[in-house]
Amino acid sequence: MSRFQIEEGKFHGADAVILKDTESGWEGTVIPEIGSNLISFRSTGEGIDVLTTPGSLEELKANTTGWGFPVLMPPNRIEQGKFTFNGREYIFEINEKGKYHIHGIVHDLPWRVVATSTDGAASVTTAIRSDEHPKIKGSYPHSFELRMTFSLQGKRMDITVEAENFGSDPMPFGVGFHPYFNVPLSPSSSKELCTVQVPAKQLWELDDLIPTGRRLPVAGDRDLRQPKTLSGVMLDDVFTDLDFTQGASVAELKDNGAAITVRYGAGKEFKHWVVWTGKTPQAPFVCLEPYTWVTNAPNLPLPPEDTGLIVLQGGETFTGRMWVEIIC
Repeated sequence: MSRFQIEEGKFHGADAVILKDTESGWEGTVIPEIGSNLISFRSTGEGIDVLTTPGSLEELKANTTGWGFPVLMPPNRIEQGKFTFNGREYIFEINEKGKYHIHGIVHDLPWRVVATSTDGAASVTTAIRSDEHPKIKGSYPHSFELRMTFSLQGKRMDITVEAENFGSDPMPFGVGFHPYFNVPLSPSSSKELCTVQVPAKQLWELDDLIPTGRRLPVAGDRDLRQPKTLSGVMLDDVFTDLDFTQGASVAELKDNGAAITVRYGAGKEFKHWVVWTGKTPQAPFVCLEPYTWVTNAPNLPLPPEDTGLIVLQGGETFTGRMWVEIIC
């Protein structure tokens, strides 16, 4: 029997692709038909569930960005649900506070499985084409494809995102990820024993969660360069000026009570991290969210090297790489 296996299965009735490493006992479950969400990353033998999962399919469909590892394209908020690029207006559904669009246009749509592999890892690649979805073309009038590859080996999931512009017009592009990491990571531990760490020297000043354009030095509860306990700390902040000395910026969630560490690395394409600890101090998760562009980037009067706004020329492909590794 091969060490790496790929199974077709179900997650609360939804079609799922299950990646398995029989040697390590770790597995990941992807739901292509609902946003290509990595809905579960867990160890069957050690009883560790890394990601927050819904209790039913109805819960997932009611909030497709509230569980697992949602794909946000474009990421976070767009003020007034619109921006102008290259003389063209891009318009999105207003779905927060009556004045913002939030979380993009691909997280609740069906993706296709385009490739699988068990050569050196258990891997699946999914894709979504804008030409097949009027909802996407209504906001992003470009012909493009977004692809996700999840590759499991040992206690590590490597994740690659690609965006390919099939058209001839330049396409503004931003993508981000919104994983919900369980806090604590074991029933025997507690939130008080969990810490978070993000290698950022600055954060964006926010006005009602929209960047003003100013960046400030991290300080106090918002200096996450050293481990910060999650007990009593509430964060919904956008960090930048990252440390890439490891070849990636690496955020860490550490459950000291269970002796489990989640290391989440994102390549230099991801210039920003959002850290969200939920709406109450009791929220049983922390979201560590790498973004290529900062919240509301196309509307900020700043250069792309600051905001992270990417322009894909006709025929060009963007590639972003991340990984999640469990140490226990």
